[in-house]
Amino acid sequence: MSQGLTVAFLGIDGIGKSTLCRAFEERVRDSGQEVVTVTWRSALEETAGPWPAVPLQQLWLESFRTLYGAGLRDGEPLDIPRGYDDWRDHDWERHLAAEPVMGNKASGALAAAFVEIAGNVLLASEVTRKALARGAIVVQESYPIKHVLKELAVAERLAAEGEGGDGGDPAAAAVGELTRTLRGLLDLVFGSSLLRPDVGILVDGPSSYAYRWRTAQNGAVGALEDYGPAGERSEESFSRMQDETAKLFREYADSWGWIVHQVDDGGVEANTARGLAALCAHPELARRLGAPERPGDVTA
Repeated sequence: MSQGLTVAFLGIDGIGKSTLCRAFEERVRDSGQEVVTVTWRSALEETAGPWPAVPLQQLWLESFRTLYGAGLRDGEPLDIPRGYDDWRDHDWERHLAAEPVMGNKASGALAAAFVEIAGNVLLASEVTRKALARGAIVVQESYPIKHVLKELAVAERLAAEGEGGDGGDPAAAAVGELTRTLRGLLDLVFGSSLLRPDVGILVDGPSSYAYRWRTAQNGAVGALEDYGPAGERSEESFSRMQDETAKLFREYADSWGWIVHQVDDGGVEANTARGLAALCAHPELARRLGAPERPGDVTA
């Protein structure tokens, strides 16, 4: 049995990664091959047995507890659940996305980035590798460096705020320094043989487009799609976070030699078709998938 391969998607929130990912999954199934979409969120419920499901659940919860846990809402501490079942059953992720939190700490946002890395080490080694061993094409709908970079962006913003004025955070400057150090190491972490995908595609486009798409889909942005953990919830906050991280995404994609699909105002269907054509033209995927069964799969 031949070894499988991983295909990772990267891009700002709401830019069309999920739509392109679904189209690619269908293309793989049409070729008669197994496709497995591995996300941390799906693994929380779908992974059988206590290992690695329980650690993944607890790390998922702790990534939010560390990111948001020092914050205040209406002057009161956030009473974030300590157990995953309570977190899930009371839809706390949506609750955290509803309003900004004030008085949050940079140390928590930085810790959340480390938790994110830890969870993805487990996910890659215990879920992804098993699917690859049986020859599946494994799809990562959102390459995890994205979430780490956003948590570091929040940490840096909170550290800058904490350094100024009387009564500031005495650890803020040191946390900010460590935040910048960790960002400098991400190329090594995510370029490692454990976390690096075989094929990567950056879905790039304007944050204004992404905001319209995201709010049309969900009615609001998510808990880590703007600077809400740093006290800012607005369209401008969404655009600022997305624009800042998009610049880093482009740098990584260029460094790693990834495919770049530029989204334009041509509509979802045309953009998806162009992106799918670019992805399936990758030599390894072209070899495995062969010619498309339907011309519409690869034409704009």
